Amino acid sequence: MNQTSCTHEKTVLNAAKTGCWDDAAKAHIRQCAQCREIAEIAQWMGRVARMDAVEAVLPDSSQVWLNARVAAIQTARERALRSLAIAEVVIRIAVILALAAGILWVWFGLRSLATSSLLSYLHLPQPVWNSAAALATCLFALLFTKLAQPILIEEQ
Repeated sequence: MNQTSCTHEKTVLNAAKTGCWDDAAKAHIRQCAQCREIAEIAQWMGRVARMDAVEAVLPDSSQVWLNARVAAIQTARERALRSLAIAEVVIRIAVILALAAGILWVWFGLRSLATSSLLSYLHLPQPVWNSAAALATCLFALLFTKLAQPILIEEQ
């Protein structure tokens, strides 16, 4: 690529942009390859610019207004529902913690029941009672989970 510039470069570029060629500029681009290339590129870019402007189709203004209105309503709706979404998360966490506390309460209650009073009535080894208490706790956990499922799982 040639790094030197021609002294007539600005004149040729202006003539190519405007389309007003004088005799001196026409004679110069026949002799100077660099200015000829600049003129060809400027004319080509002018054609591309005109072609893009002709082919550009603007959307209907009522459609643009309707899209903006729908976006504004959606933004307002999301802003209004944000506090409800936070409350929903807090309630879900509270339900999960309540379930966990209920399961622990059942586990400790059944375990203490199995170790104290049931041993005197039925003569079964301690590990059997602990296993029965664990099984009953799991059954209570399943029951609690099934009851809380509509609260914990968001249906779409």
